[in-house]
Amino acid sequence: MRFLFAWQHVKPGQQLHGRDGLQRVIEQLEGFELAAAGWEREVLPARVARYEPAWLDELCLSGDVAWGRLERHESTRHAGRRLSGTVPITLLRRQNLGWMLEPRDGADEGALSAPARDVLAHLRASGASFTDEIAGRVRRLRIEVEEALCELVSAGLVTGDGFAGLRSLLHSEKRKRLRSGRARPLRAPIGTGRWALLDPPPPPLPDDVLEARARQYARRYGIIFRDLLLREPGAPAWRDLLRVYRRLEMRGELRGGRIVGSFVGEQFALPEALDALRAIRRDAPSGQIIRLSACDPLNLTGIITPGTRVPAMLGQWVSYRDGVPLARTAPRPSSACRSYRWRGRWREDWRAPRRRSSYSPRPRHAIVQPTVPSPPSRTARRRR
Repeated sequence: MRFLFAWQHVKPGQQLHGRDGLQRVIEQLEGFELAAAGWEREVLPARVARYEPAWLDELCLSGDVAWGRLERHESTRHAGRRLSGTVPITLLRRQNLGWMLEPRDGADEGALSAPARDVLAHLRASGASFTDEIAGRVRRLRIEVEEALCELVSAGLVTGDGFAGLRSLLHSEKRKRLRSGRARPLRAPIGTGRWALLDPPPPPLPDDVLEARARQYARRYGIIFRDLLLREPGAPAWRDLLRVYRRLEMRGELRGGRIVGSFVGEQFALPEALDALRAIRRDAPSGQIIRLSACDPLNLTGIITPGTRVPAMLGQWVSYRDGVPLARTAPRPSSACRSYRWRGRWREDWRAPRRRSSYSPRPRHAIVQPTVPSPPSRTARRRR
């Protein structure tokens, strides 16, 4: 794990800098799907020092980087214009769209909502369009178009020019009742860009796709063996990858042998990765603690390290000391289920929020008004 931390620039002091460093990180992590909200919140800042979202927008708007889902998925309706931050997406270079994306032909669109079908039909007919332009052409409200875009992004059918478009869907607020005298702005954030179909170009030959995937795994981890690819989405069979790695070894591009102990099967490594691994072995353990997100590609707890596997949940963290996992940190509770203190009583079980009840407890310092008898009525007076 100490080698992987240094190889992927997670180790303090070895982080990359600036836009060029961000591009190198994307070249290493492209094709790995993780939670959409985890890229800029947890993964990229761990590898790029003083990360700025504008760098990712520049790479996307220049045509070098794209984002989206690798495969077609079932549509999920998003009420309130907010895209779920747990929707897995990937960052990749546009030149690799052909062999990374799965074909979208023949996908069933009957499960899509009516606004999503209208937006999809407009993008197919008119090409890339802005949000206001889509709303005017399909004759729907802007909030309906944004909900349709959330549904199409989660289905893997639509992408945007820049990452700011996805960021606007993740951070858009839910519907709120307007206060009297206040109007809510309906303009899009600056730099959102256009929306377009996520159609891959014609794919190359199957052998070329297999070799490209094998090279990408070697670029990501430096050292390759079977257990290391358990978290890779849609990884080919190991027996197919072995043919490619043996061919690369005969060409002199990889080195084969017993590189990492406690793992069975053939192992391969890049020549520069072997030099880095020997340098790390010579360094004595320093007790350095590294904290990573559970969504991070280096969350290999229970796979190549002892212990149970940690699910890739957004907001959950794993701490390592000299490459050995210590403990995991539970995600912070949301505002709806956060433990609160009310009149000296604590609610600890925030993981399973209780339903709201109509029962309202009596305040501690409630003032009980004395009961005053009402005056007698006229009928009672006459009887007296």
